[in-house]
Amino acid sequence: ETDIGIHIPEPEHAPNLLLRLKDIDAGYLVDGSPHTILRSIGLRIEAGSRIGILGVNGAGKSTLVKIIAAELDPFAGERIEGKGLVIGYFAQQQMDILDSHASALLHLKRIAPQTREQELRNYLARFGFTGEKVMDVVGPFSGGEKARLALALIVWHRPNLLVLDEPTNHLDIQSREALTTALAEYEGSLLLVSHDRHLLRTSVDQFWIVGDGQVTQFDGD
Repeated sequence: ETDIGIHIPEPEHAPNLLLRLKDIDAGYLVDGSPHTILRSIGLRIEAGSRIGILGVNGAGKSTLVKIIAAELDPFAGERIEGKGLVIGYFAQQQMDILDSHASALLHLKRIAPQTREQELRNYLARFGFTGEKVMDVVGPFSGGEKARLALALIVWHRPNLLVLDEPTNHLDIQSREALTTALAEYEGSLLLVSHDRHLLRTSVDQFWIVGDGQVTQFDGD
């Protein structure tokens, strides 16, 4: 694998205000009762926002992105979507949802059953799956290959807000570089949780700090 490319398709359109969180309380259930870790959160994500999310482990970064991605319901408050919002969400455990007995091509066919096979093959080639590689079952794939496939499936619907929670955890150096380049070129809005400083530096221009139940915003210089 010499040339690993990752090319994220451009969004078709984006509302000016993608998403608004209003007085959100959020957390998780412990033995059936709510354990709140974020309190009274109010945030706006606008078209063109490129935001890095920082905070110590356990501060609530993943909880925040799950609320934003509508993977988790808040205990209180409102999550208001802009008209035409399309979210692409890459969770920390994203690769666990891949079917180890199916090929890359079959994974894509399942979410795009009406699309011609050649178009699907061309698309997968943009994520480094070329030739007969698209027919191989994904079980034996490397961590980097699985992460690239998971990303390809997420961005198929051309999201205008990409929400990535530690996307480089399983990537080899080449795939990491390819992702860094792809995110720098991506024209939609981006929300990124990462410990990878190089990736953050090249991909985002402001930061949200999650800590003590709050989310604080500042512009990164």
